[in-house]
Amino acid sequence: MKPQRPARTSLAALAACIAVPLVAGLIDMPAAQADPTVNKVVVLAFDGALYSRIQEAKAPNLLGLAAQGVLAQTSIAPHATTSIPIWATGLTGVWDTKHHITGYGGDAFATYPTVFTQLEKAKPQLRTRSIVTWSALADAAASGTPGVDVNTITSGPNEADSGTADLSATAITDDAPDFLFVDFDTVDSAGHRGSAKPGYLDAITKADIGVGKIVAAIDARAKAHPNEKWNIFVTTGNGNKPEGGHGGQSADETANFVIARGPSFAAGTTNTTYSIVDITPTVLTLLGVKPAADIDGKSMVTATPGPSTGSFGIPWPGTGSAG
Repeated sequence: MKPQRPARTSLAALAACIAVPLVAGLIDMPAAQADPTVNKVVVLAFDGALYSRIQEAKAPNLLGLAAQGVLAQTSIAPHATTSIPIWATGLTGVWDTKHHITGYGGDAFATYPTVFTQLEKAKPQLRTRSIVTWSALADAAASGTPGVDVNTITSGPNEADSGTADLSATAITDDAPDFLFVDFDTVDSAGHRGSAKPGYLDAITKADIGVGKIVAAIDARAKAHPNEKWNIFVTTGNGNKPEGGHGGQSADETANFVIARGPSFAAGTTNTTYSIVDITPTVLTLLGVKPAADIDGKSMVTATPGPSTGSFGIPWPGTGSAG
């Protein structure tokens, strides 16, 4: 009898034995997790601007934003049209008749904190930034405990808005802060000399170029990072009289507008209630912070205001007092 040879395993069979667990392991591997969806918010203070003059200037970037989102034209009468109190309203969601702020120093925002402080207290992990031409708004952003994370004032009185736009575009592209507040001030400076003068339209045209830079940065960033849902709001604190200046109660001084573009805002729609007081509660809502019950503004994301009542209880004409 011949001795039995040891059993042989073919190379093909061996490969099959090895491959099966490897393939099974690959099948069992969890799929790569997509980045979580996050809201990003940019607020552009286009101070001193009349929307009617933006239309006259045919400012392509501002008009484009309005066409891509919601445009609201209202009046802030009888509220203050001087810069300190109205921007305190913009940054707190509270009207001047309640906050009584006439300067940004000391504990001005102790009772009604700015949107920066509200965000930082509720969600300290959020990254907030302020890039402004008007230095007083940097003081406001830094007030409170805590204040804004990164606070920048651009320099150069003639080209400050251009520098603000460039720095803001870079911040969006490179850092993508959760909340970015931007201030353009040269239109208001021109308005002090007269909103009926050619220099006012020229200032709008130049500032609109800066708007375009910011919007282009937002759109490029959103395309590169689909999980980031970008929202941009443009508003003004006041208009300016034809002969120049603001602080009174004329139709030009109290004219207000809000442009809102983002996933929550239907393109090409108009609204006759949203105003500057609604900016802060909207920012808070988008970033997952509940607005305080005692503020005057209403979130533009969750509120469904009626056609004839403003968010602070003043009835508006059917087409908006500035429209």
